[in-house]
Amino acid sequence: MDRTKTQRKKKEVAISEKTKEKAEQVKKYIENKFAKLKTEEQERKEGWDLLNHQMDVLNLTPHEKELIKQDVLHREAELNRKARKKVYPSDFEPLSIIGKGAFGEVRICKHIDSGDVVAVKKMKKKEMLVKNQVTHVRSERDILVKAKNPWIVNLKYSFQDDENLYLVMEYLPGGDLMNLLIKRDILTEEESRFYTAEMILAIESVHNLNYIHRDLKPDNVLLGEDGHIKLTDFGLCKHAEIKATQRKQPDKYAMKHSDNFNALKNMLSKRLGGYKRDRKLAYSTVGTPDYIAPEVFGPKGYDETVDWWSVGVILFEMLVGYPPFFADDSTVTCQKILHWKKTLVIPTEANLSEEATDLILRLICDTEDRLGKNGATEI
Repeated sequence: MDRTKTQRKKKEVAISEKTKEKAEQVKKYIENKFAKLKTEEQERKEGWDLLNHQMDVLNLTPHEKELIKQDVLHREAELNRKARKKVYPSDFEPLSIIGKGAFGEVRICKHIDSGDVVAVKKMKKKEMLVKNQVTHVRSERDILVKAKNPWIVNLKYSFQDDENLYLVMEYLPGGDLMNLLIKRDILTEEESRFYTAEMILAIESVHNLNYIHRDLKPDNVLLGEDGHIKLTDFGLCKHAEIKATQRKQPDKYAMKHSDNFNALKNMLSKRLGGYKRDRKLAYSTVGTPDYIAPEVFGPKGYDETVDWWSVGVILFEMLVGYPPFFADDSTVTCQKILHWKKTLVIPTEANLSEEATDLILRLICDTEDRLGKNGATEI
């Protein structure tokens, strides 16, 4: 009899995996909320300390200091009021669609109250639940909330209605790197060096937040009005404890601007023709494997260095005109990546400098040899 009661009791307290997952989500939400509040409080304190110091340096009178403090407090109250205000889809006027994916779309919209032009990512709840994508959306939102640096697109609002989830982000009018490559085919080494350097700094900022991007490709490198880049689309990012490593002194890569750049474009035109058509078709498609590191496909696991492989592939594409493992069939592309030691070929007609070639080969290589394994500074 006692045994039966014990078994019944165990059965009653059994917790389903779904309940455990929900509990974990609530726990993570609370942790993130308190972490955000703590960060905001620290930033507020530092801001006031700096303000008080500056007022002392300027030798302001007590009355002048009080007027400035009251003005700052008024501004803070106004910002807090706006932050607490509930946001609805009707607050935004749709202007145009700039991207479509498996779970929704991205539109350029105008915020009716402020007049700000923003990018609104709308995702269908039902589709994401069916295809188990909720965790990915949560990861994307988490990193956008945590990131406060110039390399990651700024999240302005996140909200939901009965059918959709919404992420409202800053709009960068320069388009993205894929659009630039569609227009230009190839870039000079000087231009490629600039974008590569900025991608390295951007990826380092992601790693410093203990995330791996995992989906770095030209489509996800946005260009601002000032020409600088910002990363977007963190739907596949993965949280990982990225250990602080001993930073090595960076090697000096000074890519040379090709004197016969126009001739190079003509030499590559035939090879580029087919890919340019496919590049337009593949633009913004989901899950393109061209930029994925081989260890992602394997059973042994991987670390943040997969992002440095992707940087190498993008650098190759900027200079040569197509990604190194491109094929009409994505399955063939995956096979080429897995057998990269045989399939990676830098065409001689691309006429790359030794420095550019060396950097590509030290990024598209085995994990243990890959630049970036000891931190971004060694690249």
